[in-house]
Amino acid sequence: MAAFTVDTKLFQELGELLVAKESTALTELIKNSYDADATVVTVHGSNLKDGAKGSIAVTDDGSGMAQADFENGFLRIAGRTKVASDRRSLVFGRRFTGEKGVGRLAAHKLARRLAIRSSKAQHAERGAEVLPAAIETVVASIDWDAIEALETLDQVPASNAVLVKVEKQTKGKSIPSGTSLLMTPLRRGWTQRTIESFLKEAVTLAPTPVLWDKLPEDIVTEPLLFKKVPVRDQLKDPGFRIQFSGDLAVPDVFSPDIAASAGWIAEIDFERKTGLLRVAIAPTKATHLKFKDSAGFRFEQHLGKESGPTFRARILQRSNTVWDPVVQGIRVFMEGFRVPPYGDATDDWLGLDRDYKSRARRRLTSLDRIEAPDLPEANETEELVLQGSSAYMGAVFLQRSSSPELQMLVNREGFLAGPGLDFVTEWVRVTTDLIVRLGHSVRRDVKEVKRVDRERQEAIAKRADVGESPSALRVRESAQAAASQLDIVQAAIKSGDLKKAAAAAKAAQPHVAEVSALSEEFGSEAVMWRVLASLGTELAAFVHEINALALEASGIVADLDDAIPNVTTPAALSKIRRARKSALELADRIRRNAIFLVDSTSFQGRRRRSRLPLRERFDAVVPFFATRIKQKAIVLENAIGVDLRTPPMFPAELAGIFTNLVSNAVKFTEKGGRIRTHATLSKGVMAVTVENTGMHVDIAKSMRLFEAFHSTTERPDAVLGQGMGMGLTITRAFVQEYGGTIEFVKPSPDFATAIRFEVPVR
Repeated sequence: MAAFTVDTKLFQELGELLVAKESTALTELIKNSYDADATVVTVHGSNLKDGAKGSIAVTDDGSGMAQADFENGFLRIAGRTKVASDRRSLVFGRRFTGEKGVGRLAAHKLARRLAIRSSKAQHAERGAEVLPAAIETVVASIDWDAIEALETLDQVPASNAVLVKVEKQTKGKSIPSGTSLLMTPLRRGWTQRTIESFLKEAVTLAPTPVLWDKLPEDIVTEPLLFKKVPVRDQLKDPGFRIQFSGDLAVPDVFSPDIAASAGWIAEIDFERKTGLLRVAIAPTKATHLKFKDSAGFRFEQHLGKESGPTFRARILQRSNTVWDPVVQGIRVFMEGFRVPPYGDATDDWLGLDRDYKSRARRRLTSLDRIEAPDLPEANETEELVLQGSSAYMGAVFLQRSSSPELQMLVNREGFLAGPGLDFVTEWVRVTTDLIVRLGHSVRRDVKEVKRVDRERQEAIAKRADVGESPSALRVRESAQAAASQLDIVQAAIKSGDLKKAAAAAKAAQPHVAEVSALSEEFGSEAVMWRVLASLGTELAAFVHEINALALEASGIVADLDDAIPNVTTPAALSKIRRARKSALELADRIRRNAIFLVDSTSFQGRRRRSRLPLRERFDAVVPFFATRIKQKAIVLENAIGVDLRTPPMFPAELAGIFTNLVSNAVKFTEKGGRIRTHATLSKGVMAVTVENTGMHVDIAKSMRLFEAFHSTTERPDAVLGQGMGMGLTITRAFVQEYGGTIEFVKPSPDFATAIRFEVPVR
């Protein structure tokens, strides 16, 4: 009788077709442990670079296999053990993650032989909290090379290529259930690139907790949709952990305050049965502190029953920076396991990178799909601020039972293209575009207010007398204008012309508001300003003491000169000459510091504004830090052009700016490091940059360093001391006095941190 026969090459053909790469193979074995009600699975790699000696072990504490389970399940290709019943695990009620019964081909993909030891748990009712002890143990081995040396699979039983024996449980002895797979030797040695690629994928095999767990308190300014985002379709479940060890040990992802470092956080919920879509977006506390008008947005929209698969998502966005490459991107998870390649650096399933590269001056038309009357108005240039996928870290969670439209490709690398995938893609992209609009509208308004304020301050600086502070003139003129209007109010009330009085009172309001805003700005720091003013007075008096010390050092030099002719021994003469040289250097340093203190603290330093030579004024500050610069062997470069001059400024102000910037640079530059200062003049704006090697400053969080009493260091410098938390606050006030700005910027190559201030020069 004729019959079908199956060539042993089937394993190789199926393995290449169904298991794309090593990481996919291990993922399938981990899923098998999950389906077997394991609470923990360990993947251990040893000697991976040496294929002949290399091995991979996958061990879990799941329900295990009896002989019948092994023969009807593991040894049966495309078996139906996960297709029958309700497709849930027997004890914890987990929705099965596999369905084609070919996960064991992953072992063939990885190695030439497989050793199996599996202990079958006793029967337990669904909903039990733990698995009971084992009742029997199956010990088996499979030699894939021996199988493939045969012609057909029906020759396998007589070949000893597959060996199975059963160990019955000894009475009175209890052993835990679980399965161990040992695969060795490897089919090929793993290169360092293969290992690193796997480790990166392993980090995101399961979603990081920030993408589903309860967010820390006060991270967002208003509630989102979930306390915890539903990840899996499960009943009562004790949880599931994946551990990697040996050559496959996954390094920890360093992410302190990872949610707090986001700018905006969004959550999405679509329910297939009802067709209801819900989206909520909120600024983080850090964003709200920076942009007071920032606010969340949420909407609900009925898209039609069964219009797409049920999915939930949480997305964290960062402004002006990106996430760590290991976690950046919006990834897709099915039953808690990642579906590659969505979210990979080379995958652009949402079109974010494509649109980021081709962005133009137009609005985001994807938001036309939103039916919400309170949707923020579009800006015609909002597409210019689109960000690539690296600015997002997110997860889209899908479940088998509510995603019938999504069919996995046979190699487990993504879904078949179709309406279901398009639906998810569309609404996730709408959400990221909504984040862009919310952020842009807030930044645009704030930037416009700041621009107007800078222009007003610049105009005041032009008109201010050489002996007057621009801000003082601004306050005085606003107060005079308000007083003038109030005089009109008073006269109008006396004459009974209430309409004129009301108009004058209205005209006075902007001037009063400006005086109020300026007084509030200065008043919040008034106490520390008084302290610093007191210190400045003391330093001004101390200049006389410093000059006296310089004279005394000069006197020591003169005494040494008188003593030299009377010295006869060469050793003593050498010591006296070294002492004379040191005394001369000391006297010179004291004189330079005295000049600096005069510029910084004297009445003359705030008496007259003038266009100051920038390079020369920077050089005047540097000697104040000469001792520390020398001790740390720092190379300091002044690359400011000799002809560059400031707008009219007080010498004390420019001295204060450079003092604070150089002080911070010296503190945070490592031994043997570099500090470089350079400046440009372009389109009427003078830009001065101070950059240094050593400690890096996170630009996304740098604005807080300009807040009063926020010291840049908690550890005092041995020479420079500990900051008072006012240096950058004062520096910003000096710069803003002339309509300028100051901020941390991206440093040049070979430098760690850069800070730049800009002031208009006319």
